[in-house]
Amino acid sequence: MDAAAYLRKSRMEEGMDTEEVLSKHSSALSKYAVEAGIHVVETYREVVSGESLYARPEMLRLLQDVEDGKYEAVLVMDLDRLSRGRMKDQGIILDTFRDSGTLIVTPEKTYDLADDLDDEMAEFKTFMSRREYKIINKRLRRGLRQTIESGGYVANAPYGYRKIEVDKKPTLEIVEPEAKFVRMMYEMYADGYGCVSIARQINAMGAKPRRSDAFSRTTVAAILRNPTYIGKIVWDQKKHIKKGSKGNPKHITIYQPRDKWTIVDGLHPAIVTKELYDKVQDIMTGRYIPASNDGTIKSPLAGLVRCAVCGKNMQRLGANNGQPYLLCTTPGCCAGAKFEFVEQAILDHLEEVLGQLMVDRPDAIVKGTDLQKARLDALHKELSAAEAQKSRLYDLLEQGVYDVPTFRERMEKLKSKISNTEQEADQLQRTIRNSLQADPAAMAARIQAVLDSYNESDPAHRNELLHSVLETVWYTKAKKTKPTDFHLRYDLKPN
Repeated sequence: MDAAAYLRKSRMEEGMDTEEVLSKHSSALSKYAVEAGIHVVETYREVVSGESLYARPEMLRLLQDVEDGKYEAVLVMDLDRLSRGRMKDQGIILDTFRDSGTLIVTPEKTYDLADDLDDEMAEFKTFMSRREYKIINKRLRRGLRQTIESGGYVANAPYGYRKIEVDKKPTLEIVEPEAKFVRMMYEMYADGYGCVSIARQINAMGAKPRRSDAFSRTTVAAILRNPTYIGKIVWDQKKHIKKGSKGNPKHITIYQPRDKWTIVDGLHPAIVTKELYDKVQDIMTGRYIPASNDGTIKSPLAGLVRCAVCGKNMQRLGANNGQPYLLCTTPGCCAGAKFEFVEQAILDHLEEVLGQLMVDRPDAIVKGTDLQKARLDALHKELSAAEAQKSRLYDLLEQGVYDVPTFRERMEKLKSKISNTEQEADQLQRTIRNSLQADPAAMAARIQAVLDSYNESDPAHRNELLHSVLETVWYTKAKKTKPTDFHLRYDLKPN
């Protein structure tokens, strides 16, 4: 029997060397495979720390191979090595094995999900594994907060520091060859230099960040904002959420209000004085447009305009006079332009495209898909409600409200409902897409809708409108040219 082996370090093995753990498990699975007459074709090794399925590239690769029928079985040390994350992720993993007929083999037991008893046992065991994981995670978070509140530094060491332990507490010590550049950044900014100029000069002096080839405006600005350099520890500045119910969810960072931050005196020494730090913050407050602290989009062009030279997203930056500019984050790349000029140029282009479409297709009529779209929205809401209900079923089982037979009966009905709803939604989405593609005038209607609503919309809605018709806007501008001498190239979003 051809099989794959999947190796992953668990939370229970914190403090142990990752390679040591994976090597130990690899030896154990190899020995078992020989004894059981299993031929291991490939071994997948996961060394990332993320619990989300979509943060685990090796698991995603394994699932694709399982779905393609590449193996008869997959060897793991235990079921919880596949997933202890969200129940939704667990469901995706088990469904992949179930649909492909691939066995899950552990040294203690082989699970054939085509067998009802094995299927139920696998689901129940992954559920209990998830419960255990949540308990462990809660305990770890509690310990983490206690360490932070006592001045310990638990994150990765920022530029200018290295991690050490003092009295069994994690903290930082200064790396002077890096710290001198940090001080220089603060002093230059206080003297009137911008982040781009600072990055250019620091790079020319031989400074090198840890995770890239050179300092940029973004990395310099991050250092200038970081209170770690005055001996402080700030926690809970932001939280991460996931949006999207299907496929790879979108990860969004939300900046929290200051009153929800944890700010304490760290055990580590400061690199810059508080006076210099405060001066820099005052200057930055007047110069930069702050990021949203509630997850809302404040720039109509967010994620839309990219530099045609380096490929990075253009960013909005405010000037001292309050006039925002659109700038490339790569030092020495394209020159910037006034934000309003770029925004207006995009709207003018859409006007031109609309005019051309109306001339080319004067008799075109957009097909009526409003009812279909409304039904699709309703189906997506039903799916969200069903997923929430699925979670509640597990809670009721855990609380003893449902016995196992009742739980199983209700779960099967719910799974059937979810499957039927997903099929209807997929079919409806294809119907809508085909309808729009069948009529080129649909593009004209979409552009017209954007132009009709744009001026009355807030920045977030403007951004949504532009993204509905444009895939990407590519920006170029030579240095020392007129403010309006930029060039835009447009990728329209296909119907």
